[in-house]
Amino acid sequence: MREATIVRLIVTGVLAILTAWTLYWFYTHFERASRETISGYSQEAQRNPLLAAERFLTRLGADTKSISVSELWRTPPQPGDVVLFHRFSYPRVPERQRQLHDWLAAGGHLIIDAAAVPDEEDKAGNELFAELGVKAVERDFEPDAAREQTLEIAFADFEDRVSVAMNSDRYLLDTEELATAGVPLGDGYGLLQYEVGDGYVTVLADNAFLENRQIGTGEHALALALLVGIEHEGRIWLVHDVAMPSLLALAWQHTSQALIAAMAAALLWLWSLGKRLGPQLPPAQAPRRDIGEHLTASAQYLWGLDHCMALLQQNRQRIEQAWLTKHYLLRTLPLHERSAWIAARSGLSASAVERALYDEHSAEGDFIEISSYLQLLRTAL
Repeated sequence: MREATIVRLIVTGVLAILTAWTLYWFYTHFERASRETISGYSQEAQRNPLLAAERFLTRLGADTKSISVSELWRTPPQPGDVVLFHRFSYPRVPERQRQLHDWLAAGGHLIIDAAAVPDEEDKAGNELFAELGVKAVERDFEPDAAREQTLEIAFADFEDRVSVAMNSDRYLLDTEELATAGVPLGDGYGLLQYEVGDGYVTVLADNAFLENRQIGTGEHALALALLVGIEHEGRIWLVHDVAMPSLLALAWQHTSQALIAAMAAALLWLWSLGKRLGPQLPPAQAPRRDIGEHLTASAQYLWGLDHCMALLQQNRQRIEQAWLTKHYLLRTLPLHERSAWIAARSGLSASAVERALYDEHSAEGDFIEISSYLQLLRTAL
């Protein structure tokens, strides 16, 4: 076995032993434990202050449903049902008012708070409260006075009195003395109950003890069960919202969603600006031009530059050097003898050879003529 393999096996074994020892030490020195933490109210509980009351009544076996006021009017309760409002508002539509009165007269039980009781000048449009004669009064407290009082409520089917903590900032008055039951609070009442046909209307000076934060303290849950009836056979409707928020309030609540949607739309628009809507077109192919046109264009450019003096001079030097290299004797001859010697061997006259290699040109015709002579001299080499 190779030495590297042995070292690798040893290192692997040591790592395995260390890993096993670490796991053993961890499991012998630590233990698993569960811990409950308070994460705050859920969104459903924040939206529905009567959620805890609904779940409590449901566990008691009561047919309980928490709804909004708009859902209540769409599916009206049946005679014998109990409707408990968190914040009651007397309906303004005559049809809904008649619907409410008919349901109460048929045996319904309505439980509302004192905030729903109108002032004297508003009772003209609230026939129910005008008929009952209930009135809500705000108290003036001294700075150090206790505002919370305990009400001892005696229920007909329960032997002991039930204690309920109620804010005494507001109390109720029975101006027409039509109440069939009442619980004293301050200078008036904390609870009044009226008979309307075969049904009942219960008015609470303060119903905060029914909300999520207080339903689990003291005897509040028991008071709720006795208030709606522990063995109630009908359905219990808990109306947790009354007024629809304004359009401005709804817009403010959903501002973040609107901003995110606007930013996403802007990003998509910017992205679409740089994206092609289809395949890229191939580059246009220009038709091929004849090589004669290129040569003509090149010649015209060079002629306009310096009348082709540099080009002609280079051709002369190249051809003359080729003759001198091939015939070394020409290097010792004067120009006129050299021209005659080359003319005798190229088929040109001596004057043509001298004109091709040494004369100046000034016109386009001279350039063409000299170029033709140089071509013949190149061929004669």
